[in-house]
Amino acid sequence: MNQNEIISAAKMYPKAFKELNIELIDKYFTINATKTGFMYDYDSNKWLDISTVEINEIKQWATTYNKNNIMPENEINVKILDTKDKIAVVRIDMYWAENKKGCDYLFLVKENNSWIIDKILYQSIL
Repeated sequence: MNQNEIISAAKMYPKAFKELNIELIDKYFTINATKTGFMYDYDSNKWLDISTVEINEIKQWATTYNKNNIMPENEINVKILDTKDKIAVVRIDMYWAENKKGCDYLFLVKENNSWIIDKILYQSIL
């Protein structure tokens, strides 16, 4: 099992958001992918309600999130938590905006010899 392939596929998720590139989402996400989690509202100092978005909303989010270049140049810390023949779980820690860190758990599946993202579970890190 090539762990570099898993890490590479996982890094396409933040790259798609940074580059506003839905082609990366089309290539590295399943057609039924979802993203569920909790964001912290730093202006009101409170957690927002749980949010779940499906693939079309993920694409919309990716095309607008970094329009004002809020994502800093920073290292994407990727840690593979578990792998099997057809599934993998990866943790990504990174800054999604200046002084705003997030932790994302990616659940990947292997289809047609390629690793792709099926589920994302995330939260802001205070």
